[in-house]
Amino acid sequence: MMSMNITQSSFLTHDSFSSGQILSCSNISETTVICLSCIYIVNSVLGLALNILVLWAILPEVKSSHGLPNYVISLLCAALMECLSLPFGVAYLLDSLEVSYLGCHFLSLMPKIAQRAGTAFIMWMFVLRYVAVTHPLKYQRFCSGWVCGSVSITLWLTVTAITVTEQVLTIDNSNLCFPYCRVIPGWPLTDLIFSILFSHLPLIHLCIFGHLISSTLKNSPSVPTEQHKRISRLIFLVVLIFGVMFCPMHVVLEYQSILILLDQFTYQVKQKLILSYQLTFALNSVSVVIIPFFYVFSSRAIKKRLMGLIKAS
Repeated sequence: MMSMNITQSSFLTHDSFSSGQILSCSNISETTVICLSCIYIVNSVLGLALNILVLWAILPEVKSSHGLPNYVISLLCAALMECLSLPFGVAYLLDSLEVSYLGCHFLSLMPKIAQRAGTAFIMWMFVLRYVAVTHPLKYQRFCSGWVCGSVSITLWLTVTAITVTEQVLTIDNSNLCFPYCRVIPGWPLTDLIFSILFSHLPLIHLCIFGHLISSTLKNSPSVPTEQHKRISRLIFLVVLIFGVMFCPMHVVLEYQSILILLDQFTYQVKQKLILSYQLTFALNSVSVVIIPFFYVFSSRAIKKRLMGLIKAS
């Protein structure tokens, strides 16, 4: 029988568990449980519906052309993956999740892989958009079907490999079943590195390439001023959404890791960080709804196809 013990110094203490035993988080107030459960349920239901609709609406663009629409498909699939993981988080909150030891770690990996895959594809799309405005001929090479497929598969496999490696390195003090339940990492330096790798570095990447794209379009005589302003607003919106939705929970993790490394992680600090991380993780889950909404309002073709579906029904 396999079991895991989490020490009392954990963010949230868990009892030892074995295959088939009901798992839960402790030290969570009833109000917090209700609020988080409502957020996850709403995001899961709306996210599933919206992402599936936008996937359906964007398919004609994928069939008629290659390039960005192919990567948008992967981004929406990552959002769908996170949507599917949220109900397990609700079950975990309500003390009704029955799962094996390995199943528990698999459920913990799902939202992390989804979030990181989404980040990777957003970063790649910014690079691709920059290539499109600076080197149109090279952009066409990236738009061939086999290149799009190869890049997508490589990004998914890379993100999965990194996340699984992280899980293996921290398996003694891993997040149990749903990663909103954070525990003190046995390897705080590793936790700090991975957090920066998938939050602040991508944000810097988006800011740099967003600025390069906007500057290139501004200096291009063939791009109308209104089009330049529209694209710049969309770029700014993407960077803002990423910074607001995804980075705060990593700031909490990094603050925690730094305090542990400096041996200044007290009980009082721990109690304050518990709620902070839970709320910022819930905030990040809202992105599964924001992503499809963004493409509905930024793409006339997708909006037109969805409006046609609504009128037909």
